[in-house]
Amino acid sequence: MKKTAISAVIIALMFGVASLVSASDDNWIVRGFYVKTWPSTDSYQTESVLEGLPPIFNEFSVDSGEGFEFDLEYKFNSRVGIALMGIFTDMEGTFVYGFEPGQQNPLSSDPNTVDFYTIDAGVNYHFTPDSRIDVYVGAFAGVFSYDSVTIYLPELDRQFKINFDDQFSYGVNAGLDIPFGANSPFMATLAVKYLISDLKEDGGPREIAIDPLIGSIGIGFRF
Repeated sequence: MKKTAISAVIIALMFGVASLVSASDDNWIVRGFYVKTWPSTDSYQTESVLEGLPPIFNEFSVDSGEGFEFDLEYKFNSRVGIALMGIFTDMEGTFVYGFEPGQQNPLSSDPNTVDFYTIDAGVNYHFTPDSRIDVYVGAFAGVFSYDSVTIYLPELDRQFKINFDDQFSYGVNAGLDIPFGANSPFMATLAVKYLISDLKEDGGPREIAIDPLIGSIGIGFRF
C-alpha cells in the first residue's frame, strides 16, 4: 500500500509538471522501466538478543529483486538535463537463527522480502543527442527508504518485526534512448544505476552495505 501510494504521487507529479510545458518543444523525456536489483553485499551476521531470548548467533541476508521505475528529465539544451527519478523495488531476504557461526543446520529460518523505494534528483549529460542512439551518463542523490519486515520462526513460535532506518543515497547512472523511428517521440530505453546505501536496523546491530546495482529496460516518450 505504501509503495502504491508513493508511486501514484510520483506519476501525478510527473504528468502535472509535463502539463505546464509546451508539447512541441521536445525538452522533456518521461521514462518508465522494469527494473532488476542486485545488492553488492548479501549478508550480515551478529549475535544479539531477540525479544527476550538469550543472545544467539543469527544472520540476515538479501538477494536480487525486481520492481519498477519512473524518470522525468528536462533538457536545458541538447546535452544537459536535470532528472527526477523514483525507483520502487524489493530484495529477497532470509533471516537465519542458529547457534554457532558457520553452523550448517540452523535452528530456524524465514524467507522474506525487503521492499524499498528511492526518490532522487540528478543531472544527465547526453553524449550523442543527434545520433540514432542517445547515450547519456549522470549522477544523482536522494532518499532511500525501506519497509519493515516481519520474521516468523515456527520452531520457536516467535514472530518479531525488524524496522530499518531511512538513508541518504547517491549514485551514478548510464543509459541509452533509442527512438522507434526517425521522427517518433517514443523510444526504447535502457539504463543501469549504481547506488550507495545501507540497510540498517533501527536501533539494532544489523547493517548491510547494500550498494545495489539496478538494471532497467523500458519505454520513453519525448515531448
